[in-house]
Amino acid sequence: MNSADGTPLAVDVTPGTEDGTVLFAHATGFCKEVWGPVQDLMVGRRTIVSFDARAHGDSGDPGPPYDWWDLGRDVLAITADVGTPILGVGHSAGAAAMVLAELLEPGLFEHLILVEPIIFPGPPIRVEGHPLTEGALRRRPSFASLDEARANFAGKAAFARWTQDSLDAYVRGGLRRAGDLWELKCSPDSEADFYRGAVATGAWDRLVDLTVGVTLVAG
Repeated sequence: MNSADGTPLAVDVTPGTEDGTVLFAHATGFCKEVWGPVQDLMVGRRTIVSFDARAHGDSGDPGPPYDWWDLGRDVLAITADVGTPILGVGHSAGAAAMVLAELLEPGLFEHLILVEPIIFPGPPIRVEGHPLTEGALRRRPSFASLDEARANFAGKAAFARWTQDSLDAYVRGGLRRAGDLWELKCSPDSEADFYRGAVATGAWDRLVDLTVGVTLVAG
């Protein structure tokens, strides 16, 4: 599947027996597979759809700068052929993508579950030196084995509360073979560039236009 600008999008679909769709979108630096353990609890009900964001996982990378409104357009491309009603579930950048899609096409979703959506208030923040950008640039880009990658991630504070299944899903979907190494599908540079694009959406001032019900999750 391609987005409106031609960027290839990797999409997974698990058919359900009930009407409607649950669409999952991951955070910056991750991949569609991280939602797998959650989706396993829902199999057999609504159709489940998840996708790799542009420059992530197995989706195409148009290169920086990344316009986050394109993330919303990616969601529109994916939802064009799915069953309704659509429940959107997104984390961080994935949550922002859901909001941007709803602003582009009001009424797209029946409800949104947004986990720590990246939508900044007020004037643009300074991204150079921001903890999100700097943290991305410090990420280790490659590993000698998947076991080494798993051990590395498990020792990081960001993964301290992840279940083993969730961590395994990230290792399985977030790295690719590159010669003798395993490298992150979303490189540290791409992840940092992705965060740089977060400040220019202007979406905060348009949140008042949202009419869809929203459940916010943080912590």
